Amino acid sequence: MGESDFTTDVNVTEKKFSKKLKFLLILAIFLTGMIAVCGFYSVMVMLQEEENITITAYSLISYLFDCMIFISLIRIYARKQFFIQSLQKNILIMGWMIICGAFIITHFSTYHSSGFSIMQYGSFILADGRMLTLGILFLVFSSLIKEGLEMQKEMDKIL
Repeated sequence: MGESDFTTDVNVTEKKFSKKLKFLLILAIFLTGMIAVCGFYSVMVMLQEEENITITAYSLISYLFDCMIFISLIRIYARKQFFIQSLQKNILIMGWMIICGAFIITHFSTYHSSGFSIMQYGSFILADGRMLTLGILFLVFSSLIKEGLEMQKEMDKIL
């Protein structure tokens, strides 16, 4: 080939994670899997005891988050892509779960204010401000992942 000649390679190369990222991803899958398995038993015990329904509700939301994160990590590892649609949808669902929880959890008799309440009048509290803020942050994060997913699809089309 001459100096001004060039070749084009249109073969798609397999996507790979770096060794460090692969190790961290496998570790995260293992740990969230353990939390999901152990958390199931813990939530079942809490539901049977019903001592403090507020703590049980927090634990149930946390357990559902752990399961959703576990599933998302497995899908990321299987597809070898960071920005996958199921991750965006799971984070969106988590955000709405937190927002709904912020409005529901305040009506339990064992609820104690976190110090940041939305629309409080006497003993009535419309929403827990910390949970509501966290839920909104999850919705924003979901939107960012959606944009990243669209950018990744655009880059895949270009390449």
